[in-house]
Amino acid sequence: MTDTPVREARETDLDQMLVLWRALELIQGSHRLFPMADDPEGRITGLLKEAIADPESAVFVIDGPGGLLAMAVVRVTGQGHHSMSNARVVELSRVVVQQSERGRGLGKALIEHAARFGKERGATFLTAKLFAGNTEGRTFWQRMGFVPRYEERIKPI
Repeated sequence: MTDTPVREARETDLDQMLVLWRALELIQGSHRLFPMADDPEGRITGLLKEAIADPESAVFVIDGPGGLLAMAVVRVTGQGHHSMSNARVVELSRVVVQQSERGRGLGKALIEHAARFGKERGATFLTAKLFAGNTEGRTFWQRMGFVPRYEERIKPI
């Protein structure tokens, strides 16, 4: 386990979290097939505020000398009405590490923290979704021990 200090984000971190989110959008934006929603920054700000306020969710961040180096949104939830399982899982989203800080274990630290958060709330699995074309992300998640569960296909109509 890494000694990287991870903490729960506060609303005062929103501006810095938006900077990280914009960096993530540069990575995954070209993989989007659906058009971007109106006011995406307003929507992501709302999502981040909800995660900060909800006891079953959190935004974990790692500080650096000039601001936030990394973040991950975590949400503990059931598998949903389409699943035949009642397992509680930790959904990871918006996991991003500044490009200059990658390879130092920051992503791993966020995942370990999310796992502890989930275990405390009865979760038994971590889940993460990524765009099919995100090869760097795919390599990271595989290195962290995640395995593919299903594949979604889409087609314009």
